[in-house]
Amino acid sequence: MKIYGDYHTHTDYSDGKDSIDQMVASATAKGLQEIAITDHGHGKYMGRFKRRDYAHARALIEKAGVDHGIKTFFGVEANVTSRDGRVDVFAEDRKDIDILICGIHRFVRTGVTSFFTWLAPNWFFGTIRWTPKWLRRRNTEIMKRAIERNDVDIWAHPNRYFKLDVLAVAKMCVERGTAIELSGKKISFRPIDFERMQSIGAKFVINSDAHSSKSVGSIDRVAEFLKNCDWQEGDILNLNTPFHRPPCMSIEQAMAKTAEPVVDVRELSKQRKEENAKAKAEKKEQVKREKVLRKKD
Repeated sequence: MKIYGDYHTHTDYSDGKDSIDQMVASATAKGLQEIAITDHGHGKYMGRFKRRDYAHARALIEKAGVDHGIKTFFGVEANVTSRDGRVDVFAEDRKDIDILICGIHRFVRTGVTSFFTWLAPNWFFGTIRWTPKWLRRRNTEIMKRAIERNDVDIWAHPNRYFKLDVLAVAKMCVERGTAIELSGKKISFRPIDFERMQSIGAKFVINSDAHSSKSVGSIDRVAEFLKNCDWQEGDILNLNTPFHRPPCMSIEQAMAKTAEPVVDVRELSKQRKEENAKAKAEKKEQVKREKVLRKKD
């Protein structure tokens, strides 16, 4: 599996290790055709990308693209900063950003109310690795509002830090024309969740979330994940083709456009498990037969 471009990477402008030039050079060396540099917005406590650096970073990104013969994009990974879905990218800056990705992060600057009713509860329950239903619902609504009120190209690392209902947010992504990320760093939802999102017309993009040049284009975890899924190549927007943001449409329109009819993904999952179990049993039986033959010899 090979992606056309990597649209989620970080440099030493935020919490990455390497320079813009090193990241772009790595993308070229690995055969990518496009790369987006998407450092963290200024609302993050550590490793934040200051607004005053936008113009200089854009110039460096464009220069690196010319120097290394690859198409580059200036992007920002926005942080959700409040319960009403605000992010740390201002509306007046959006027109100058080629690719805006957005996700929930743990350590961001926020108001007092959002801190005590959203961030702090997630920090607490995160320590015991359990999220109550009321908090999961709250996280879901916050992420939906962020997608709805901001011009977001890609929803970054769904469900990774604060747990939520990925299918509910995916519906908002379909309506707002936002792609959903399959992260090379970690996928925090199940194959059945992926299939459910796919069945309602959601579109996906595979990114590395690289924080160093050696990780640019790294998608091995995604490839392993997809082995356990039923998926259509056309639903992943950067396989063999440049990433283009999907159009906004209703769930009904999106489902009507799917290449395959909507199926019962629970049944598919059950069938796949049965097939895997059968294959393992056959392999085990074959090993036994080979042992018997060797003893006879």
